Amino acid sequence: MSDSILALWYATLNVIGIRVSETKRILFLDKIQSMYKSEVSFLFGSARSALYSLLRSLEFGEQDEVIITGFTCDVVPNAIIQAGFQPVYADINPTNYGMSPSSFKSKITPKTKAVVIQHTFGIPCDIKSLLEIAKKHSLFVIEDCAVSLGTKYNGQLTGTFGDAAIFSFELSKTITSCRGGLLTINNGNMMAVEKVTQFYESNVPEQENKYRIKTLMQLGLSGLFYHPRFLPVGKYLIAAMFKIKLFIFSTSQKEKRAQLPKNYLHRLSEEQCVILSRQWEQLPAIIEQSKVNSLYYISNCSEMLNYEFIEYVKKHEINMIRFPLIVKRRDDIVRSFRKESLDIGLWFTAPISSNNTNQEIFGYTKGQCPVSEIVCDEIINLPVHSRVKISDMDKLIARL
Repeated sequence: MSDSILALWYATLNVIGIRVSETKRILFLDKIQSMYKSEVSFLFGSARSALYSLLRSLEFGEQDEVIITGFTCDVVPNAIIQAGFQPVYADINPTNYGMSPSSFKSKITPKTKAVVIQHTFGIPCDIKSLLEIAKKHSLFVIEDCAVSLGTKYNGQLTGTFGDAAIFSFELSKTITSCRGGLLTINNGNMMAVEKVTQFYESNVPEQENKYRIKTLMQLGLSGLFYHPRFLPVGKYLIAAMFKIKLFIFSTSQKEKRAQLPKNYLHRLSEEQCVILSRQWEQLPAIIEQSKVNSLYYISNCSEMLNYEFIEYVKKHEINMIRFPLIVKRRDDIVRSFRKESLDIGLWFTAPISSNNTNQEIFGYTKGQCPVSEIVCDEIINLPVHSRVKISDMDKLIARL
């Protein structure tokens, strides 16, 4: 049975009040623990709520600062704001699109308590340098592994370097339960373990029944509608599902306005854990296909790529979720891609998500991250997932 059909089956069972075994979450956590060797792990309804819960648990002082990458999704600074703290933006290193160590160092103040080091596109940032700076200033280090599941830096998994790490299981991620997140606590940080455990048990409820059913329905139908065989018709069906509000956007309007939405904080359901466990078994094959497709782009787009980027990608074992490219005439290329329904991504067109996002309400003002701003004007990303074929990649490359 495919995961899409299974999700729809679970949604149907939930409608009539039948749930799966309460052990499924524990079994999935066992798989995670065996791979990441963390002190403890927690499953959430989203990675952003995992970050929010961690920060709330750590109980920093009012308006203390958390440094993040100025090339990120708006849900990251919003989680920090909702937890009661101030996001501060460090610029990026254009070689790996992660946080620049020199920019990070320059943003540290006496009010800085933590740093979120983001592995953009699944490419590991300069972890060694960033950790050295963080340790010198006694900062709590959180790895944002939302798109780097299975990526390794110098042979070690991302998510195992910092004090804690967050992962995402949203629809666009390596494995998916429609929405979902993971928080791991590492390195023997028993104070954080105790505080997060207490917060999780006291403040993170199970999903409401209606929300759980809609999530499972969206997971199942999306898997069917996004299938290459049905996509020409499926994309219209997907649009209709959003219009009638059977589907929920991954980022709510409240989050885009730096507010806390309903159903922000809850646990991953047992049903979602079953589906993720099935996909977890396929993770080695998924990662290998990502590597093959990424290398294909490198081989065929080398003249468009930075030499340092090519060497960096080849040096590390990377599960790249999308392949980034800096292009000229981006608007023309985007129009060309969309005209033929080719799969192009625009992460990110502004330091916080996109030009449609009000940067200032998230504490970002123009000029804070100049390298990021330049990259945001020229970057696109291409698919590397297992469903993309060489013929599809050739079509994409031909349009560049």
